[in-house]
Amino acid sequence: MRGGALILCLLIAACAAGAGAGGAPISYGGSGGYAPQPSQQAQAPRPSPQVSARQDEEVTALSAYALQPSENDPRRPPRTHTVGRNESLYDIAVRYQIPIQTLIEQNRLEPPYALSPGRVIELPPPRIHVVAQGESFEDVARIESIDRRSLALLNRMSEPYVVRTGDQLVLPALPGAWRETSPLPPSSPPPAPQSGTPTPQRGEGRFAWPVRGEVVARFGPQSGGRTLDGIEIAAPEGAPIGAAEEGDVVYAGSDVPGYGALVLLRHADGYVTAYGYARRATVREGQRVRAGETLGEVGRGRGGQAMLLFQVRRGAQAVDPAPLLGLR
Repeated sequence: MRGGALILCLLIAACAAGAGAGGAPISYGGSGGYAPQPSQQAQAPRPSPQVSARQDEEVTALSAYALQPSENDPRRPPRTHTVGRNESLYDIAVRYQIPIQTLIEQNRLEPPYALSPGRVIELPPPRIHVVAQGESFEDVARIESIDRRSLALLNRMSEPYVVRTGDQLVLPALPGAWRETSPLPPSSPPPAPQSGTPTPQRGEGRFAWPVRGEVVARFGPQSGGRTLDGIEIAAPEGAPIGAAEEGDVVYAGSDVPGYGALVLLRHADGYVTAYGYARRATVREGQRVRAGETLGEVGRGRGGQAMLLFQVRRGAQAVDPAPLLGLR
C-alpha cells in the first residue's frame, strides 16, 4: 500500500519512544477540522458565571460563553475533577468545555465560588444529539437553542458545517445524574455479517474490537499481489473508533498517503496498534487514552467503502490482529 514505508517508520518509532514522549496537537481533519492555537485560548474573554444553561429558559444561546476546544473529549468526560493549586471555576469550565452555571448547579456551589485545592468537583454527564435524516447543522442549533459558533467549537468543527445522518453532536452539558451505561448513544447498526462470518465482540481477546462490523479483509497476501499488515473492518461512516487497549497516542495525523487520518497507540508489552482510513482523528499526540475511548471516526478505505484499517505491531514486526481480538 502507498505510504507503507512511512507508516512502518512511524510504528517503529512508536515502539522505541519513551513513555513520556509527546508531540504537537493535530489538526482535526475532514469536514469537522479545528485546531485551536494557544494564543486564541489566551485571548478568550472570561465569561460571567450567570450564563444560562437551562433548557426551560427562552434564551440558551452561549454567545457570551463561547466554549473553547481543548484536549478533553466532551463526549467522554471524567465524572469528577480534583481542583489544582490556583485553579478557578473558570479554568475547569474551559478545560472540560462545560458552562460555568452548569458546574455551579451540579455542585450546589455558593458565591463567591472559591475552590480549595484538592476539592473534588463533580462534572455533569455529556449530552448528545444524533443527527436525523434530512437534518442540517443549522437545524440542530435551532432545535437545541444553541448559537452556531458555540455548537461548532464544542464539536471541533469549522465551516462549512456539514453533518450526516447518524452523526453525534455534543451539546452543552446540563446538571444531571450519571447513568451506569455508556453516555454515548449507539451508532448506526453494524452491517449484517455474511454467512459464516462471526460478528466481532469486545472482550474476547487481548485487545477489544475498535469498531463493530464485518471483517472484509484478513491479514496477509491479498488479490492483486498486495499484502495487508492488518485487517479491514466494514463499519458505518462516522462511527466512533475505540481504543483497543489503554495506551499513549504517539501519532495522530493525515501525513501517510492512502491511510486517511491515522492514529497510533503504544501499549504495554511493546505493542502498538494502528487505526487507519479514519475521516478524522479526535485525539492528540501525547494524550493518554482509556480502553474504548474514542480516537476518531470511521472514514472510507479501498474502493470508497466505509471501513477501518486495524493493525498491530510488536517492535518492528507486524502481527495478525485476529487472534488478539479473539477471532479465529
